[in-house]
Amino acid sequence: MRMAALALIVAAAVSLPPSLHAAEPLTAAKGEDIRRLLQATGALSVAQLMSEAVVSQMSAALKRARPDLPAHVFDVLAETVNEVIAEEMVARGGFVDAMILLYHRHFTHEEIRGLVAFYETPLGRKAGSLAPIMSQEGLRIGQQWGESLGPKIAERVKARLKQEGIEL
Repeated sequence: MRMAALALIVAAAVSLPPSLHAAEPLTAAKGEDIRRLLQATGALSVAQLMSEAVVSQMSAALKRARPDLPAHVFDVLAETVNEVIAEEMVARGGFVDAMILLYHRHFTHEEIRGLVAFYETPLGRKAGSLAPIMSQEGLRIGQQWGESLGPKIAERVKARLKQEGIEL
């Protein structure tokens, strides 16, 4: 499962076109427009999704290891995780800064303005509001698809190696 997901990520990264906009300076105005775009697209809601995932995983692990812990511990855990993630999102060099640099590398300021204009339309707002849900569902679809390929790949590799005189 993890190998399939990794393969999909590598394939997507390799298929990205090289940046044509790296020579354009990252001005304060462009940075602010990228921030507006990140807000409009729902990209910053990744913090909430990440917090929920981390809290869920940590809570499950704690409950298995220490079933005797009072419920209050899990409230403290959730508050602390949410606090750290929220702080680190906007910290210098944090997630927002990294995303600004990513968008800067791949889009001109004029393109960013165009995207902001789109995401301020009703259709753009809908697309932005659905982006986190679509990403989660898309990830699930990708994982299921990748898992379904595992047996087919294994079978074909075994058959091909058998042709080469190698038995697994």
